[in-house]
Formats: sequence, structure tokens, C-alpha cells
Amino acid sequence: MLMRVRERGDEVHIELTGVAGRQQRVLKALTECRRDATGTEQPLDRADVSVRAGANDMHIRLKGRDGLRFEAMTIYRCLRQALIERPADPPGAIAAG
Repeated sequence: MLMRVRERGDEVHIELTGVAGRQQRVLKALTECRRDATGTEQPLDRADVSVRAGANDMHIRLKGRDGLRFEAMTIYRCLRQALIERPADPPGAIAAG
């Protein structure tokens, strides 16, 4: 998976390539990263979030409202840890069934 996060004015743009079937995982990770992304406990409902997803790529745009700002580098680090450095299932995990 390739990821690029950049600031564009008062927006943060996130581009992911190679997500193939992991779109929900990306959105969950972004939601979990919200505190780090804003430096506050503010929920993402104080932001305009735009998501465009294809079979193998995603484009996400974040724009804060009411003075809320996102830190691109913090979002990048958090998403990198959640999606790339940390595997979806820990080694040795046994599926219940």
C-alpha cells in the first residue's frame, strides 16, 4: 500500500494506492487517528470529510470547521502505524470458529 498525505491550504488530502479490499480498514484507522490528527478530543463530525474510493485506491479530503485544523504529518504517522507497520491480525492469532 502506498500512501501520501499533504496539506493544501486549510485541507489535508490523503491518497492511498493498493488498498484492494481494505477501504473499511482505512476509514476505521482514520477515525481512530482523529485525536492525534487534531491535537484535541474533537470528533471528525466537526470536519468535512470527502472520500472517493475505487477498487484499488482511495482519495480522502479533510477540512476542519469552526477553527478545527488537521496536522498532515500527525495523520500520516498515525495511518502509517495503523495500516502499514501494524498487521491487521497479530502473528499467532487464532480465529474463533
